[in-house]
Amino acid sequence: MTSHKTLLSLICLSLAGSVSVGAAAEEADTDTIVVTADRYQPVLTAQALQEKQSNTAVITAEDLERNQYIDVQTALEQVNGVTVTEQVPGTSAYIRLNGDDRVLVLVDGQPITNPQSAAYGRGTVDLQTLPGIDHIERIEVTKGSGSVRYGSGAVGGVVNIITKRGGQNRTTLDVNTGSWGTHNYSLTTSGSSGNTSWYVTGSLGHRKYYQFNDDGYDTDESRGDYNKDSLTARIDQKLNDSSSLTFWATHTNFQGHGSTFDDSDEQPGLQTITANKRIERLNNNYSLTYTFGEDGDTPGFIRYFNNYSKNLWTYHFHSRYQGVQAENSWKLGDHNVLTAGVEWTKDEGTNAEAGYVDKERTNRALYLENVMTFGKLNVTPGIRLDDNSEFGFHKTPRIAMNYQPNEKWNVYANWSRVFAAPKLNDLYYYLETLKENEDGSSYIKTSYGNSDLDAETGYTQNIGVSYQYDEKTLFNVNFFRSSLTNAIRWDRGKIESYVRNLDKEKKTGIEFSMNKTINDKWDYELGYSYIHTKIDEGKGLHKDESFNRPNGYHAGLHFHNKAWKVNMTMNAGTGRDDDYYMHGSYVTWDLGVSYDVTKDFTVYAQVNNLTNEGYDMYHDYPSAGRFWLAGAKYSF
Repeated sequence: MTSHKTLLSLICLSLAGSVSVGAAAEEADTDTIVVTADRYQPVLTAQALQEKQSNTAVITAEDLERNQYIDVQTALEQVNGVTVTEQVPGTSAYIRLNGDDRVLVLVDGQPITNPQSAAYGRGTVDLQTLPGIDHIERIEVTKGSGSVRYGSGAVGGVVNIITKRGGQNRTTLDVNTGSWGTHNYSLTTSGSSGNTSWYVTGSLGHRKYYQFNDDGYDTDESRGDYNKDSLTARIDQKLNDSSSLTFWATHTNFQGHGSTFDDSDEQPGLQTITANKRIERLNNNYSLTYTFGEDGDTPGFIRYFNNYSKNLWTYHFHSRYQGVQAENSWKLGDHNVLTAGVEWTKDEGTNAEAGYVDKERTNRALYLENVMTFGKLNVTPGIRLDDNSEFGFHKTPRIAMNYQPNEKWNVYANWSRVFAAPKLNDLYYYLETLKENEDGSSYIKTSYGNSDLDAETGYTQNIGVSYQYDEKTLFNVNFFRSSLTNAIRWDRGKIESYVRNLDKEKKTGIEFSMNKTINDKWDYELGYSYIHTKIDEGKGLHKDESFNRPNGYHAGLHFHNKAWKVNMTMNAGTGRDDDYYMHGSYVTWDLGVSYDVTKDFTVYAQVNNLTNEGYDMYHDYPSAGRFWLAGAKYSF
């Protein structure tokens, strides 16, 4: 162990001190390899290597505006194979890719991670804390293992959110109102002066309550109220022809109430509302990036980031995740780029009610990745070395490749090892809560972590093919599998909730999608995903009944004719355990319409869950019923 730590320290120090640190998401074609200025900000084209070697979907700024998405969550929910789980709608939401909530979320290169983890899950990023739609240039969703740059715990995949750079001097005001006393206000201003550019967005939101529907059961107005505000800023300063500084920061503040739903004999998940609990959440994140070598083929950067989170629900907790990232690339000819990087991160957390104060741990990492092109074949091997202060030294190799015989076909595959340490709440959490039965009697529910947990290890693999039938039609098929040893699982019961290591967790799935442009006014997409999960609790593998969408279906129809834009989307799930969830299947329909009165003034309206479907994506927490929203956007 000591020799591993010493070796890693020496390599990290020598790399940081002897090379220009920087750059790196790769683009490749059959002739040359080009490295872009920011490893987390690839230039996304049809030829981008990351898209070629994985199952990747890209949501552009045009897509965000044309489909009237109101936040990151609603945009991600329309990606085939993506599911979003939430407790009280509008208060917290976590994403699953390939059926797994171990997903890394990045914003302009900064990992947005909460070291204490989500309640009873592996998710670490609440989608409600991410930048507003007006601030986003694109969202890149990579399913399955990402590059070794991104760490070794992103089993489900990586969501990379790229914010807009300032340019033209412009200010936009967006105001809307809707169901349940909802009001939202957003102001965006951007511009540039000399070598300085900025893009700043601020927003305020309010809701009085929310409603759900399930065959006449409880739909009162006693829960789900909130007030929230956010501010996101990006400032870019060009220092000279080859270097620049970028400062990025985001602030979100949320205050409201959320109810806890407990099982009852009459109607699991609906009948017993045990409390209308106060929720307070504060997030302050920022990063500073120095980029250099921008006038060459292999630019580089050094970044410091700091994420702070403060939360109150059934407990108070504070957490901080900070670190330094550095990376450098060498172009070894027209067909070969070698990339090396180092990272140092620190987790800190306090949850006094749950039994721990000032817990911390550090992680040092070194990674190497080599992009090689052999005619129509691209191969990217890589390896990551992690030295965790609590869980020791681990190495996680990865290899990705794709073969593109012509402009129509692309065959891709990737395989990666997995190492993921337990979150702080997994290890140290402890809480006793007074609960009330329907007959008025009370009992104590105990929730507790496990300091003896082992880290999760295993592998993920993907293989797929995309076929461009013609310039208007694209097909994609992807097969994926993951296998984890010591998978961490929270078991929720009426009397106690606790965390443990499973012997095994295996997921197998397949995904189909088709995108079709009918003409310059109409287009549509169709998608299907199947995921089968098995777990071994010491008695052999058996089906995991807790997954919320074993069979997923998606369809979208879009009309755009000059000033008018109309979008209808459908999402459905079948094969669910109706003893675990409210229903074994569900179907939701969403409709959005916008009209450009002038080039600077747009009015819009949307209705989500048109049929007022009653369903749940998170056990015991019903999803929102029919919701309408109408608003206007003006730029000057």
